[in-house]
Amino acid sequence: MTINHEKMNHGEHGEVIDAGSVRASCLCPWFCPARNRWGRASIHLRHSSQFSSPCSPCPPWFISFARFRHCAAIFLAGILLLAVSSPPVCAASDGLEGTVKVAGGEVVVQVRHKDGRPAAGVQVRLVYARQSTSASSRTDGDGRWISVIARPGPYEAIVEANDEDENPLRLPFTALAADATRAFPWSMMLLGGVCLLGAGFLFFMGVRKPAGIGLLLAAGVAILVWTSWAYWLKPMPVALAPGADLAESAREFLRNRDVKPLSDSLERLLADNTKERTKTQPHPLLGKKAPDFELSDPQGKVLRLHDRLSAGPVVLVFYYGYHCNHCVSQLFALHDDIARFRELGAEVIAVSADPPEWTRSRFKQFGAFAFSVLSDKDNKVAQAYEMFQPAVGKKPDDLQHGTFVIGRDGVIHWTQYGYEPFTGNPTLLYELARIEKRLPGSK
Repeated sequence: MTINHEKMNHGEHGEVIDAGSVRASCLCPWFCPARNRWGRASIHLRHSSQFSSPCSPCPPWFISFARFRHCAAIFLAGILLLAVSSPPVCAASDGLEGTVKVAGGEVVVQVRHKDGRPAAGVQVRLVYARQSTSASSRTDGDGRWISVIARPGPYEAIVEANDEDENPLRLPFTALAADATRAFPWSMMLLGGVCLLGAGFLFFMGVRKPAGIGLLLAAGVAILVWTSWAYWLKPMPVALAPGADLAESAREFLRNRDVKPLSDSLERLLADNTKERTKTQPHPLLGKKAPDFELSDPQGKVLRLHDRLSAGPVVLVFYYGYHCNHCVSQLFALHDDIARFRELGAEVIAVSADPPEWTRSRFKQFGAFAFSVLSDKDNKVAQAYEMFQPAVGKKPDDLQHGTFVIGRDGVIHWTQYGYEPFTGNPTLLYELARIEKRLPGSK
């Protein structure tokens, strides 16, 4: 900065400044209106820091903006340098999260770290019905894993960060039978049609603007052509067939075990002492109050256990799910003999982790049962009855079949459980008659 005590001419503006003015180098950005063609402009300030005239080439807000811009640039440069020099976060310490999308028989698993980065190279196993591994591989660079399944049913995608991962990420889902169809892009086709109709409307209304009409025509044609091209080039999803006749397979399982529908009257069944009846197994809940619960049926209706007990005893059945023959064989046997249970005022309730949409699809394919079938998401109720133990580390979950006879008093009087379903309906009828005091000779 220099102080000039003589009159002087200010550049191209020819502005004469009084003696005692201050000449300083301009701090404004390159687009300052006082900037000359080749170099930085100059500003002339009085000792009072005010401009010499309203026509002074550099307004105050340009100076403020220039200072702010320089400070912001330094700040952002520091942040960028810090981010680049920071060490990368170790992937092994990050938690994982994922999503599953099912389109027909195609399963897409997307895995990410908690901070949103794609989890590349992690192991993904696809387990069917909590029993058999149907596919196994690693995610690609985008954290995506794609597989094709051959049958509908309950699946679980197990994501492991490494071979020593003790707490893998579990993503349960249910694949429903679906045809190979593609969603038609109605919205884009409608948009293209609207553009064409708009162009035609303007033309018939006598609007003489060729550019506007031509633009609408071109937009409509382009949208229709592009949408059709994208639709037909899109690969057809893999169809997922319904699978074998599970109902017939379940009945074949019952026939092989010589389980037939009861034909005798209830009185004769209860009086028949020639057949051996199954005794109860020991269980921590035997002789105690049954844990209450509220679950939904396939139609969304909520059922509460204690409300049903006010009307009569309940036979509570835990089964694996409607995906294998022996899993639902007990339900078919109970369905065949439901009239005998109703004679004793008893109600049958079946519970599994199957989601309602899966049960509905099975009912549509094979027919509904004559009793309530409820959805126990995550097997919370089964765990309360000690029929399910969740997975811990590398140890898989443990699910068992279970049958409980619960009296009107809410107490569990009899139970059988294990890895095979219980199909001894005469024993169930006898236990119900015993707690209801309906046995021959009882008062």
